[in-house]
Amino acid sequence: MKVNTRRAKDVEIALVKEISIRTAWERFSDEQRRELDKETWSRRMGELFDMMVKKESHEVFVAEDEKQAFLGYVWVGEGSNPMTGTKHGYIYDVFVKEGLRRKGIGVMLMEKAERYCRETGYHEMLLLVAINNQPAQKLYVKQGFKAEQTYMLKRLS
Repeated sequence: MKVNTRRAKDVEIALVKEISIRTAWERFSDEQRRELDKETWSRRMGELFDMMVKKESHEVFVAEDEKQAFLGYVWVGEGSNPMTGTKHGYIYDVFVKEGLRRKGIGVMLMEKAERYCRETGYHEMLLLVAINNQPAQKLYVKQGFKAEQTYMLKRLS
């Protein structure tokens, strides 16, 4: 299968938004989901997505096949170190359709994001990945990412 990556068109942004919100919800534990009102949370996440994706420093790239069918996306933008203020590239979300994973599409999207970050002048790219998302972690390590910190949580109730 021939795969092309390109900037997302406006019409595709709505699909990316829907997938991003759905997959973020699915990453929560059952306990976390019970504490949230899905409708309120989804609306708030949609508003945040709309605000962030419109920034000049953010881009969404899609992967498509030779028939221009949507295969996945990567959402990349600017982040900054809260301690130093140093700007860096930040991968906000990566998604490849079920059944098409582990076929190199995620690698192509990550390479597209890296080119964008290099062209923008960033010297680093960061991302956050769930500890139980082993397939994504393997992809990121293969792409040269390494863990620098561990985000830890203690439930108090």
